[in-house]
Amino acid sequence: MFLQLKGPYMPDKPEGYPSRYEGLITLKDGRSVFTRPILNSDESLLEGLFERLSPQSRYQRFLATLKSLSEEMLYNFTHVDYESRCAIVAVIEEEGKEAIIAVARYGYDPVEKMTDVAVAVRDDWQQLGLGKQLLKKIIQIGKDHGMSCFSAVADPQNLVIKHIFAELDCDVKFISGGGYVHINVNV
Repeated sequence: MFLQLKGPYMPDKPEGYPSRYEGLITLKDGRSVFTRPILNSDESLLEGLFERLSPQSRYQRFLATLKSLSEEMLYNFTHVDYESRCAIVAVIEEEGKEAIIAVARYGYDPVEKMTDVAVAVRDDWQQLGLGKQLLKKIIQIGKDHGMSCFSAVADPQNLVIKHIFAELDCDVKFISGGGYVHINVNV
């Protein structure tokens, strides 16, 4: 069951919030999950997602061993302009409250003229196609805002993320170097 944002779950939407990116994703097991752009008020929900990621999933997302997200990171991850920086979250109702189970984001770097992209899915929601669908959605949003080159950096042992990127309907290149795999996506 997906979370319908009504009653106590209706968060305040900031100026410029793109409601058009709200929607449902159907997973491989037939369940539907509600997705929406991230909100400024999602800091505690994002922290909850991070806390439910295994150490391996944390490392694969950040390429570092993090025990927690700093206040600065939480602020930067949740305060986006929905154009040059955007994030989409997948939310469910869990124990009567909203919970983020996955997030995909991009951030445009005007100096490099590249857009970094990343995705993280809570371990108990992995292998259901959620990460792939969120990645496709966030790349399409970036494309809607004029971005055509996306990049990511992954651990060479992270075969899942390499497989997800390889299945995108885009020109994807994998370049090994410096102990990592650099992924370039042209749409």
